[in-house]
Amino acid sequence: MPKIALADIRIDGGTQARIELNLSVVKEYSEHLKDGDKFPPVIIFRDSVGSNWLADGFHRYHAHKDNGLLEIEATIKEGSVEDATLFAFGANAGRGLSMSWEDNRNIIKRMLEHPVWGKWSNSEIAKHVGVSKMTVGRVKQQLAGKNPHPTKKTYKNKHGQEATMETKSIGKNKPVTPVTAEESDNLHELTETISGLHAENELLRDKIAIGQWDASEIEKIDIQETVNDLRKQIRVLEIDNKALRDSRDMFQARNAELMKTVKSLQSKLKKFEA
Repeated sequence: MPKIALADIRIDGGTQARIELNLSVVKEYSEHLKDGDKFPPVIIFRDSVGSNWLADGFHRYHAHKDNGLLEIEATIKEGSVEDATLFAFGANAGRGLSMSWEDNRNIIKRMLEHPVWGKWSNSEIAKHVGVSKMTVGRVKQQLAGKNPHPTKKTYKNKHGQEATMETKSIGKNKPVTPVTAEESDNLHELTETISGLHAENELLRDKIAIGQWDASEIEKIDIQETVNDLRKQIRVLEIDNKALRDSRDMFQARNAELMKTVKSLQSKLKKFEA
C-alpha cells in the first residue's frame, strides 16, 4: 500500500464530516500504533492541481501525527474537494466510529444547503448518510423553522380532497376505532418510517455489540463490515422469499379458479349427457 507524507495532506477544505474529533479515540489509536497495530489506509482525493484532500481517516491521521510519524498509508482517488466532502459524509455509514446525532445533523444540514446535494430526495440523503428518511425530514423541518412534531397534519385523501388530521393524541390510550378511508392514505408513509427506524436500530445494536467485544479496533471494523454484508444477503433472501410466496399464492389462486371452471364444465357435461 503506498504511503503519503502527512505534510502533503490537506484537512482545511471542510471535508471533515464530524463537528469535532474525539480526542480519546485519537489517543487510543496512537497507543495501538505504538504497539505495532496496522490500520486501514486513509482515503485521499487528489484534485486537478495536485492537492490531496483527506476524506476518511481523520482520527488515524492525527494519531500518526501525534506519534511523530511523517507518512501514512493511503488510498488515493481522483476528485475535487467536493468529491472528498461527499465521500466523507457517507464514509461512516454502517462502519467505523459511530456518528453522534449532532454530527449527523450537521452532515444533513450541509447537504441540504448544497446547490446540488440539496436537490436530492430525503431517501437519497438518508441512504448516503446512513440514517432514516424521517431523520432527514426532521432536520429539513427544523431548518425551515417548522415544528417537527406538529399537532395537525394536512394531507390529500384518495378523492384528491385536502383534509386535516389531529396528531397530538397519537400514542395516547384511546378506544380502538376502525381505520377510515382517509386515515388509510397515511399508512404507507408510516410503514416506510417504521422500516427506516427498524434498520437504524438494527445498525445501532450491531455497533453496540461489536463495541463491547474484546478486540482491536481493526478487528471491530472487519466484523462490522462482515455483519453489514450478511445483513444485505439476508435482505436479498427475504426479498426472494417474498417473491416466491407471492408466486405460490398466485398459482394457488389460479389453480382454485381452474378447479371451479372444471367443476362447472363437468356439471354442464352431466346435464348434456342426461
